[in-house]
Order: sequence, then structure tokens, then C-alpha cells
Amino acid sequence: MYEDPFLIQHAFDMGAKAYISKSVKSSEIIAAIDALLAGGTYINPRYQLDNQNQAWSLLSRRENEIVALVKRNLNNRQIAKRLCISIRTVENHITRIYIKTDTKSRDELINL
Repeated sequence: MYEDPFLIQHAFDMGAKAYISKSVKSSEIIAAIDALLAGGTYINPRYQLDNQNQAWSLLSRRENEIVALVKRNLNNRQIAKRLCISIRTVENHITRIYIKTDTKSRDELINL
């Protein structure tokens, strides 16, 4: 249901073989099924992931969770509460995320 490149990349990193939106036409569903039956993968060309998104594969599971929450515009306190960790731990994770994704701010991270 989401069309965020980060979430799509994360789905593929976790083993997904195809990705389609809930709003696609039946012809796209058939194309995806055909690709999977042929042993391939499927993603609509408008969602094609660029090489920059390969940085997501460098992130740990927890770092991926934090990025997803940052992309939902949660602040550090809200993230810490949701994940039952300290604010300082969230800050440390975000620092490592910036390094791994070559970003310097939340806005840059959100726009990746």
C-alpha cells in the first residue's frame, strides 16, 4: 500500500520478489504474477530503485525501524517511547544512520 522507495527497498532486502501498489490495474497484477512464475522479480518502473538506496542494506534492523519512524515525522522522544529505548540510544542510531546513508539531516534522510 506504500509507495515510499525506502519501504519498497526494505521489502526487497527482506526477500520480497515483487512489489505492486494496491491501486494498480489488473494487467499489472498479471504482469507481476507472470514474472514471478518465470522465476524473476517484478517492480513497476516508476518505483525503480536507484543505487543510492543500496545504503539501506547497510542498516541494521533497528536502524531500519528508526528510519521508518523518522519518515513518519516522529521526533526522537516519540521514537524512543515507541521502541522502548532511551532518547540517547535513538540519537546514537540516527548518527550511525546519517553516516551509513551519507546524509546530514532528517530532511535529507526523509527525501532519500
